[in-house]
Amino acid sequence: MDLRQVVRIWRARWILTSVLLILAMVGAASAAAKTPRYYQSASSVLLLASRVAARQNGGNPFLSFSPSLTLTADAVSRTLMAPGTVRQLAARGFTAPYTVALPPYTTATTGSVLLITVTGPGAAGVQRTLQAVTAQIGPQLAQLQLGVPARGQVRAITLSFTPQATLSISQTARPLVVVGALLLVICLGTPIVVDGLATRRQHRHRSVLPDYSALSQDRERLDIPAFPHRSAFREEPTIPVDLAFPTGGAGSAHQRVGDNPARGEPRLPSSSWPPARNGGPSRQASGATGKQAGPGDVRRS
Repeated sequence: MDLRQVVRIWRARWILTSVLLILAMVGAASAAAKTPRYYQSASSVLLLASRVAARQNGGNPFLSFSPSLTLTADAVSRTLMAPGTVRQLAARGFTAPYTVALPPYTTATTGSVLLITVTGPGAAGVQRTLQAVTAQIGPQLAQLQLGVPARGQVRAITLSFTPQATLSISQTARPLVVVGALLLVICLGTPIVVDGLATRRQHRHRSVLPDYSALSQDRERLDIPAFPHRSAFREEPTIPVDLAFPTGGAGSAHQRVGDNPARGEPRLPSSSWPPARNGGPSRQASGATGKQAGPGDVRRS
């Protein structure tokens, strides 16, 4: 089935298609009204080298990035995403889902950055969860460096922080897109299914033979006389035994021609018939056998 046939079906059943489209639009509008809004907020935290490591670069920590900071950032992100930490934050009322991860393209410099993203149905809850997770990075980093002097510990500073949660269009529109696509498929596919069922039913009715028992019942109710069955071919007449040919049922070609003379022509007797009296036919019979009748034979008769 190509696009032209589909368009033809939609045109032929435009009432059904229009009603389904209207119902789909109403359903999509109601789903959009009832779908919860998702908000998103994010922050970024940078890990810096310790003061002891930065002394080699004149005490500047921004000149002392090393792969060790990348490993430290990965350890902190795994600690914050652990189920125990998530339960502790949820017990304190911070229930919005969050993620703490390294940047997609990690290098020796960008590997020391942690990206915190919080997404949830309420803007206030998302903002409070972001603040709690961002503040939790310092204690988790200190716990990992427990027993290390303060001058030798890795430090964390906040680079950016979203002051207010914003509406996440992708998260909010995702269920609406799924619902809208499903309703559109149902609206445009139902007329095609209905047309296919109707066409199949018409072919089925055409292929079924009529019920002749119902015709006989109607004939009995209307008191219609039933005619006896007659053959479609006319029966051949039977030839009596006394008119059959002596040589068989078929006879010769000359005999069949002589048996059926044309209308108005005299019927000639057959040579196979017995000779009559007065000698007329006997001469023909004797001539057929090769003998000639003489004068004496006539006198004897």
